[in-house]
Amino acid sequence: MKNKLRKTYDVVIVGAGIQGLALAYNLARCGMPAVVVLDKSHVGSGASSRNGEMIRSAFASEEWIRFFSKSIEIWETLADELDFNVMFTRCGYLVLASTVDELEACLTHVKLQKTFGLQTRLLNADEVVTLIPAINPMMVSGGILQPNGGFARHDAALWAYARAASRLNVEICPFTEVTDIVVRSGAVRAVKTSLGEIETDTIVNAAGGHAGRIAEMVGLNLPSQTYRLEMIATEPLKPFLPLALSSPHTLSYMHQSTRGEFVGGAEVKSLAPSKSLRSSLEATRDMAGKFIRLFPGLSNVRLMRQWAGIVDMAPDVSPVLGPVEEVDGFILDCGWVYGFMGAPAAGKLLADYISTGEIPLEIRPFGFERFRTGKLIRDSSLAVPSENL
Repeated sequence: MKNKLRKTYDVVIVGAGIQGLALAYNLARCGMPAVVVLDKSHVGSGASSRNGEMIRSAFASEEWIRFFSKSIEIWETLADELDFNVMFTRCGYLVLASTVDELEACLTHVKLQKTFGLQTRLLNADEVVTLIPAINPMMVSGGILQPNGGFARHDAALWAYARAASRLNVEICPFTEVTDIVVRSGAVRAVKTSLGEIETDTIVNAAGGHAGRIAEMVGLNLPSQTYRLEMIATEPLKPFLPLALSSPHTLSYMHQSTRGEFVGGAEVKSLAPSKSLRSSLEATRDMAGKFIRLFPGLSNVRLMRQWAGIVDMAPDVSPVLGPVEEVDGFILDCGWVYGFMGAPAAGKLLADYISTGEIPLEIRPFGFERFRTGKLIRDSSLAVPSENL
């Protein structure tokens, strides 16, 4: 970690979360000689250390399936690549259907997933209850099982990328705030920071919940809102949840850690924009009610931790990736709600774009221009309130 800057860098990345660090690592691996990652707080201070840790590619849209299939492919060997145990637990991932209509939608989703080579399969209610005996059978109509999905430790993955990037001479500068971006003749020229001004012709906005403010520095208005998402962890319990589980019906997601903790989050309906990191009683009640509804055995379990993180959610809840026409050299890596699971692919694909000038197929649909053309990306398998879709 550094606290002194050079005068010039090839690429400046704003945001030392897993997105920024994954990109920095991949840029250095591509041979980019001078890369710096800036953050106004400590490394991983945003959503990268405050998320659900869950990993899948079994989604309902072509765009999400293609992109996250690339990401899960990298997750499979990421520990070896980074020489650091990211604790990827390939326990499987179940997208739960709680109604007949949801199960019919799952059938359609599985058919699409198989066209992309995913080894998903549709389970009926009995198969789900056999797989997870602790689940409330009244909440089960079936679901989609992705055997190679699972979860990883967010802190392990974050520090794995940070250490690997540092080994490749990436400079990581925490507590270094970006105060302005210099644009001349429609192109990025420099970045003003709390440690002084540095010259560059490429800036990547990976600032998470603060991405909107960074975009405003170049005169760009992101059509997104910042939201607070909350999670809880219980005391360690005997194993009862053998895989990662998402319940779009209750807007919740959960897994049981290797230490036995039940870890999960849930979204409230009519989610209001917020930049606060303070936990709320409303969210605690909402999560507890949903989790007990799914797993009645949790009713007397003690809550050990609760935390909140902020995300910058785009109108279609899809990430915003790639260059913008308005400002040459200004690149977006923001709008993330499922950013932890997508970081390996985003880091690799954006590094490929910056190195070659060619936008990879997997990220083309997620460009900023979709907000002008109206080609928004809707995925109905997300645990997100319908009004946010």
